[in-house]
Amino acid sequence: MVEVLVSLVIFAFGLLGAAGLQLATLKSNQFAASSATAISLGREYAEIMQSFPSAIISTTSGTSTFFIDTDTAIASPNPAACLGTATNCTTDQLATALKEDWRARVRAALPGGRAEVCRDSEPRTSAGDLEWGGCDDTGDLVVVKLGWAGRNDKGEDLFTTDRPRMVMPVMGNLKDFAAP
Repeated sequence: MVEVLVSLVIFAFGLLGAAGLQLATLKSNQFAASSATAISLGREYAEIMQSFPSAIISTTSGTSTFFIDTDTAIASPNPAACLGTATNCTTDQLATALKEDWRARVRAALPGGRAEVCRDSEPRTSAGDLEWGGCDDTGDLVVVKLGWAGRNDKGEDLFTTDRPRMVMPVMGNLKDFAAP
């Protein structure tokens, strides 16, 4: 009888260890899924930028229709008004609609999702951390910074949206992305 109880206790500890391992695996999978989603969103935005003429996406002096921070207010109250087959929008209106649609999808697809698109010659701080709002508007490198929140199995913040999780360079034709 004692041997059966001891074996049950050992078995219970084994099950608890396996359950903890399963939770850690689920959290790792969640981070990997968010990373894959962020990469897909970043590539999609690069393709949107590359589909417009340089007059629309001019990046001189840090100003561009496509330079955005998803934490700022939405420029167009109804971005869906320019999307679809029965619409009649200008190129600039379509660019704004696509940008705002992408902004909404970043927020919906990533937990606590945030994105920033800008020219940044050095996206890391001197301490080596990625940062929001550190765009220096110099150089030829246009980047998409993406961040999201994550939690551990206890519901505590594993990481927050205080800084980006990844920075992707956007490679367009050199005329469109040339520095002043």
